[in-house]
Amino acid sequence: EFDIVKGIAISCVVFAHAIFFNFDKFNTISQNSIMIISSFFAPAIAIFFFISGFLGYNSYMKRKKISTFEIAKLKVILPPYLTWSTIYIILQGMFGQIVGVPYSFSAISMAKKYLFGEAFLPFYYIIVLILFYLLTPMLSKPEEKKMKILVGILFITGLISVCVYFLPQYFGKEYITPLIAYRNPFAWIFFYAWGMYTAKTKNIFWRKKPLMWMWIGFFATYALSSLEMITVPKLNRDWESYLVLGPGIYVFYFFAINVFLWLSYETSKFKTMSILPLELGKNSFGIYLSHGFILIGMLGVFILLNRDLLTHPNMLLNIVGGLLGIFICYEFSVLLRKIPRLVNQILI
Repeated sequence: EFDIVKGIAISCVVFAHAIFFNFDKFNTISQNSIMIISSFFAPAIAIFFFISGFLGYNSYMKRKKISTFEIAKLKVILPPYLTWSTIYIILQGMFGQIVGVPYSFSAISMAKKYLFGEAFLPFYYIIVLILFYLLTPMLSKPEEKKMKILVGILFITGLISVCVYFLPQYFGKEYITPLIAYRNPFAWIFFYAWGMYTAKTKNIFWRKKPLMWMWIGFFATYALSSLEMITVPKLNRDWESYLVLGPGIYVFYFFAINVFLWLSYETSKFKTMSILPLELGKNSFGIYLSHGFILIGMLGVFILLNRDLLTHPNMLLNIVGGLLGIFICYEFSVLLRKIPRLVNQILI
């Protein structure tokens, strides 16, 4: 069920990044529709952190040695991260001016791109995940009761941190920029620690049908998160920061992880239904790394065919581009797995 839910989550990531193209040029109704639809996809990153925490705990307990665990994790993440960051930096230098995001090369800006995952915005996940891997040995130490209390404290801390970013914007203030808010470990560590706690207690809760209060919480917090998305003033052009960093959506993540994992478990019982998300999930890291490259390439082709796309928004084209992007990203990831092993390890 982890591979299935990862397949669903990475599809949500690709689709959401495509559907937000030209967002500022849509009318209010279309913008609100995009926000409401995308709110349902927002739990994807929280799901990845939860799964990473669950698997990270088991991996650390299996190895029993901090250095062995950290080296094993970094060997998997760092080579493709550095390679794809370089690719995105080159693309920014070549085509940034065309799409209105020019990039000036300097030693400081280059260092920031690599150190803070700024070469491609979604790479903030990798930077935060590396930090969580470094904290895994320490987070693994508390006994179950103390760890349960810690997880609760981290939930409250995370909720407060997203409130500090999000709520001032209702009053026309922005005290924390999206670039910092994305990388705030307190906004995400609850989900990683919750995954660790679940692995520690061996409580596979999603294999039981969610109780009524869980369903009520799921739909109520989804409605709340959609409401905050369409009511908060948009003070910056980083539209997706409103989508993933609000207090309503933060609470929605908790219910969504329960429901989405249960749905994935139920889907795993049906071979035909599970084939597509299962395959996407097995290739989720490759899709995550390359989806910006694929979407940029698709956009370039579309612009060559019709330059008006840069100034005239088209909701249908965004939707088609998102769905097509998922398929192309998957095929591209599969292709990368077939290349020689050394290059394969560098890219995915």
